[in-house]
This record gives sequence, C-alpha cells and structure tokens, in this order.
Amino acid sequence: MRRRTDQLHPKRAPKYRASSTLSPKSMLELFRKCWTRETSFDPLRWSPRNPAWGQCAVTALVVQDLLGGELLCCEVDGTRHYWNLLPSNRALDLTRHQFGNRFGLRPPGTEDREYVLSFPKTRRRYEVLRNLVYSKIQAKGLSQELNTSK
Repeated sequence: MRRRTDQLHPKRAPKYRASSTLSPKSMLELFRKCWTRETSFDPLRWSPRNPAWGQCAVTALVVQDLLGGELLCCEVDGTRHYWNLLPSNRALDLTRHQFGNRFGLRPPGTEDREYVLSFPKTRRRYEVLRNLVYSKIQAKGLSQELNTSK
C-alpha cells in the first residue's frame, strides 16, 4: 500500500498556490482587508483599529496554503503566537503588530498544521479567512487560478 506524501510531511500545507508572487507588503494589505471579528480568536477585543488581533493562527495557515513552508509558534504574554517560515527560509509574520511594542519573542518552535486545525473554532475561522483571501486574490486578478494538487 502506498503512503500519501501529506501523511509523511504533516507540517506541510496542501498545495494551493497563487500563480503570482505577492510581496510581504501586498500580503499584509490583502489580509488587512480580510480580517474580521468573525476570523479573530478573540472577537470581543478585535477592532478595526487593530484588525490583526487574534488572527495569527488562521493567517499563518492561509499564508502556508499560498506560499508553503512551515508554521512557527511561540508564546507571547501567555498566548500562543503563530507565523510562517517560508520555503526560502525567510520568516513572515503578518500579525506581529497586534501586540504593539510589548512583543517579547521567545525562541520559536514549529507546529503541526493538523494540530492547529484540530480545534473546531480555529478550523471554522481558517475556512472563513481562506475563502475571503482567495476571493480577493481572484477578484484582484492576482492569480489566474488557485491550483489544488495532491
């Protein structure tokens, strides 16, 4: 019996890729337009003034869908914070600014994608954000198509 490669590499995302390359600044602009109270881990404290609040896990998952790489995590003020290590070995953290100046980064570790998605509320928030981001990508013509391959 042949083993599926996604079982061999559980930290890797499914291969959804935007055909155009977005700069980190463009990615941040895109996500800022998609973050909502509904996609935040902490909807009561989310606000348009700090739209990244509570968005780190779901944002890191969608970035991983688009660009690949691994999920990084650490604890910030007693809360788990997630961001990405891209295949180019470059870190990308679109939600770091949610913590303002009090961001004290402990040494990061990697996190398994399926673990993060094992929480039903996180999975639902991820699906909502992913759909919003993909809709904006397609509407803006940033991608001819989003490819799914297994």
